[in-house]
Amino acid sequence: MNMTHEHYLNRITQYDTNLFRILPNAELFFTTCLSFIPHQKISIMELGSGTGYFTALMLSQYPEYQITCIDKSPEMLELAKRKEEISRCTFIEGDITTGLPEGTFDCIISTLTLHHISDSSREKLIDEIYQKLNPGGVFICGDVMRPEEDWIESIYRSRWENHMRKTGMPENQIRETVSGREQAWPLLDTKHGFYRKMKAAGFARILSSFQYDMFGVFIGWK
Repeated sequence: MNMTHEHYLNRITQYDTNLFRILPNAELFFTTCLSFIPHQKISIMELGSGTGYFTALMLSQYPEYQITCIDKSPEMLELAKRKEEISRCTFIEGDITTGLPEGTFDCIISTLTLHHISDSSREKLIDEIYQKLNPGGVFICGDVMRPEEDWIESIYRSRWENHMRKTGMPENQIRETVSGREQAWPLLDTKHGFYRKMKAAGFARILSSFQYDMFGVFIGWK
């Protein structure tokens, strides 16, 4: 094994491990998202696919899924392509706020991505997601939310920091992660705000199937 390959493997491990350090109840969060994808050969577009952690989970559930991964980070896409189990997926480098790839899909899914974009961009994107879904298609979004009141945020944040400490995350990384949430605060949506955007886009059936403190999963059927 050459050093270049070792470097990529170490980066993949680092990113995927941090998911579980940062996200309480990570296994339940991801399996909830996974459980709403039909177990049949369908076309899926994954927004903000990152290192392909969730992509691999999807294909382990049903190897015949036809998955298009889109991410704006060349580094993340390169890491994903290094994973043999998802190498047959289609990888696209692109910014989801400036338009989605051509074509329609049976399922569009996003995990821990939409909180990175502005509220107006999120509203526009959800509208486009609805248009990109085939009739009967499903939109699955697991993401970071903002509570309606500040006192709730203080409770959530304390519990979140305790979780990260229990997973062994160094204190400097905990501070950086919490600082990242503070910087992203103006971008975060509330549970009710996200629901209203989905409803306005045209989703007639919307389910909030999981919530754990500041993390939640929404499902919408066209």
